[in-house]
Amino acid sequence: MDHSKVILDENGTKIIKDKHGRTYFSITGNESVVILARKDDDFVFIKQWRKPFGSFIVQLPGGGVEQGESLEEAAKREFLEETGFKCDKIHYLGELLVAPWRTNEITHVFYTDEFEEQFNQQLEAHETIEVYKINVEECLKKIDENIINDSEISFAILQSLIKGFVSK
Repeated sequence: MDHSKVILDENGTKIIKDKHGRTYFSITGNESVVILARKDDDFVFIKQWRKPFGSFIVQLPGGGVEQGESLEEAAKREFLEETGFKCDKIHYLGELLVAPWRTNEITHVFYTDEFEEQFNQQLEAHETIEVYKINVEECLKKIDENIINDSEISFAILQSLIKGFVSK
């Protein structure tokens, strides 16, 4: 018998406490998408305000998957909304379990080096986002120094190195 207790059930998110007192989240619509984009020798990231940390965090552009939308469509839409850049071809790098001890969220990670930089951001009311470009070598150095420490970025770069989209 499961002795877990639902503490909150609101807007598709459940906060659950298990019989050992550990708390975790179960989210309906738990899939999100991000894109690692590269133009020449630069990666395109975003700096986004994240309230839990009270600061801007360097991240990959991305977001949620809407009802009836494919992962690829969602990735391209989110990339356009957050950066103002329009993707052409994207490559699937894999799925990342962001914090499986805490949540059932799954992030699908893509790579592109085919995009146009001619459009305006289409941010949602709650979003404060700055497009941030960084040289590939500088990015790898900042990951090594733990200055860039976002799990999605680290996973995307590792997968893009393994799959041959990026080289050191």
